[in-house]
Amino acid sequence: MRTRCTRAGSPKGLRMLEPVHDQAAGLLAWNLQPPTRVLAVVATERGSASLELLWRLRQGCEAIGVASAVVEGLPGTWPDDGPQAGGVWLWHTPVNTAVSWWPVEDGGRPLVALTAEPAALVAAYRALKVLRQAGLQPVVVALPDEAQGCAGARGDCAPAPLHAALSALQRTCQAHLGWVPAVWRLGYHEYPSAEPGGEAVLYKILDAAWTLDVPGGEGGGRRPC
Repeated sequence: MRTRCTRAGSPKGLRMLEPVHDQAAGLLAWNLQPPTRVLAVVATERGSASLELLWRLRQGCEAIGVASAVVEGLPGTWPDDGPQAGGVWLWHTPVNTAVSWWPVEDGGRPLVALTAEPAALVAAYRALKVLRQAGLQPVVVALPDEAQGCAGARGDCAPAPLHAALSALQRTCQAHLGWVPAVWRLGYHEYPSAEPGGEAVLYKILDAAWTLDVPGGEGGGRRPC
């Protein structure tokens, strides 16, 4: 049996010999860019714990080559000269603003700073209570002072005053909220973190961010997605 072949000179043959376009080339038309993320840091009622967390996040992002900027107010009112694709907005916001604006179904986790100061402990519990009652999943970011002595077991080393504050916070949350928050420890970027793998802790914190959709790639409204 002979197989009928199409001549290369025929129109059908020419179509068969046309170069095959890379299917991935069409994706270029979308002008894909790394997402711009938002980390929500709940503003401390009293004391400077949230400002300390913002400072450490800025230093940590710089150390791993990620652009960041601190902003306040609602998304959509932030300046246009902040970090664009691939960067991080560090949103410093009161807890009630975070709750009223935050769509639960869109994910992300608010960050609540904790230091060994008594005022920071009280403020952290109040923020956690509001966030938890709103159905969110906040994370406590403990800020150890590596100059102090450590307490803890099996390598879980935290400065003694901070260790005591964390224990008190966890007991109070368990007793009154029936829930114990996740705790991540973030040291100064130039010193080893109190938790092994300080850079890994920073990346874990970045995973708690939202991503922002900027229609058209430039300007326009911003929304978490």
